[in-house]
Amino acid sequence: MAVPHENRIRERLAQRLDVLEPGLRFCAEEYVLANTQGTGGRIDILARDQHRMWVAIELKRANQTAREAAQEITKYAELLRQEKRLRADRIRVIVVALEPQWAELLAPLSNLARDWHHDLRGYSLRIDEVGTPLMARRVDLLPAPLDQKLTSVHHMYLFEKSASRDECWGRVIPRASEAHVDDLIGVALDYGGEPDMVRYPFALYIALGRVDQRKGEQPCLDACSHYAVDADERDEHDHPDEYTALCHVTSSVLGDSAESGYPDKFTQLVADPDWQVAQVRTSGAFSSNLYETDDLINALRGNEGGAQVLFHGSASTKVVSQWREFRQAAAMCLAGNDDWIELVGGWLDIIGELPYELDVTAHIFNPCDLVEILVHGSPHALSEFRAKTIAATMAEYVPMVYVTAVPPGRDRFAYELSGMLRWNGRPVPNLRDCVERVYPSQASWWIARFGGTWWQNDRDLLRMLGLRYVAEWTVLDPLPQGGFETRDGGVLLPSDLGPETVEGWGGLFGLASFVEQHRDEVYHLAQDYGRGRLRRDTPP
Repeated sequence: MAVPHENRIRERLAQRLDVLEPGLRFCAEEYVLANTQGTGGRIDILARDQHRMWVAIELKRANQTAREAAQEITKYAELLRQEKRLRADRIRVIVVALEPQWAELLAPLSNLARDWHHDLRGYSLRIDEVGTPLMARRVDLLPAPLDQKLTSVHHMYLFEKSASRDECWGRVIPRASEAHVDDLIGVALDYGGEPDMVRYPFALYIALGRVDQRKGEQPCLDACSHYAVDADERDEHDHPDEYTALCHVTSSVLGDSAESGYPDKFTQLVADPDWQVAQVRTSGAFSSNLYETDDLINALRGNEGGAQVLFHGSASTKVVSQWREFRQAAAMCLAGNDDWIELVGGWLDIIGELPYELDVTAHIFNPCDLVEILVHGSPHALSEFRAKTIAATMAEYVPMVYVTAVPPGRDRFAYELSGMLRWNGRPVPNLRDCVERVYPSQASWWIARFGGTWWQNDRDLLRMLGLRYVAEWTVLDPLPQGGFETRDGGVLLPSDLGPETVEGWGGLFGLASFVEQHRDEVYHLAQDYGRGRLRRDTPP
């Protein structure tokens, strides 16, 4: 049977809008939309629903026109909104097509409906031989695909032989799939340092993607004897389902030894010159050729979220989803540092609200552990405790923030923010007593570090020593010949520090000046707290 012409179907549909949904009221057919930009159009049927919202109905009867549907309905919705000065939520769009056309329509309209401000629905229309609508079936749009984002649920297996590591990866994949995790990354690392320093020279570092909720409830709570996160404990985990999946894997897949993993640990591991990445292995969605090795390594480092100490990332302020994820990842890395949460977070909020686009790149190192800086970053000899030498030896341990915000065309103002630790210049009578009030012993320092409470202790210690996190901002002017020059700048202080307080200090001084001023006590602290370190049998 030949399909009636679209005009005939439209005329008959306009007379029977209730076949789509009750309460639709016809307003106009082929409603003309003008546009000062010169790109107008015609809405097939304009209607109002029972809630007095405007409804643009677009009809498609051929594959060729169906391919243009997404472009047309977005244009019509925008022009209708401009013409009638309506909020986005006051306009709905209904796409009506014969069953064969939904093969072309389903994917683009599903994608559009998820993030569009307008309510978008689709109906498959059944007609008789003259084009009269008989019935309409509401089309189920495609669900959002599983986000492939890597989680911070990591684990590290250690082996004496590389062959055992290879066998382990082969067992991890099906075991993880049983717990509904199909997307994994596994990094094989080989130790190349002094042979007597480690017992297990072959490591397999694994990270889990997200649990596929489309597969239903995980079997672990009912069918497995290993630990599983129950309903009362979910708030204690960033990724409770993925942690349960990891428990499912590690309950039966064992190495010669093992350690817990997390993004900052992986960052330390790949930065250690004694450990080399031998191979990056993937499964599921991460096996796609779209991913380069650098993409996977960056995800493991937590640059897409999950990093608590070291973060490096970039985003455009006008790509909404990307900017939101960037802000969340940066905030996670700043967690525990109240001063920088206020200063850096507030500055990023201001940058994000500027009317023009900026490409923002951030590097954040936020260890929140002054004792570690003093113990591992101080010069080895007391005679070397001079500001210049101290600054050089502590460079890789000192917390810092550096953020740039540059317009893509480099034709507008650019911005920079630097975060640093500053001292009020007042000597501390007994530095060792202050440290021991927070950490009574070296053991208590280690317990706090591995127990996840070190940042609270560090905040208290900094206040006692007159140290605070601050930030410096700079506005840069574009030059006609290219590049930028400084236009303005200043210092950002935490809200509980007024300018008069800082004036009373006599200035803000670098950490190297603090260490030089207290050289004797810092030297002996580093000797005492560093002397008891245990030899590592595993990667740091």
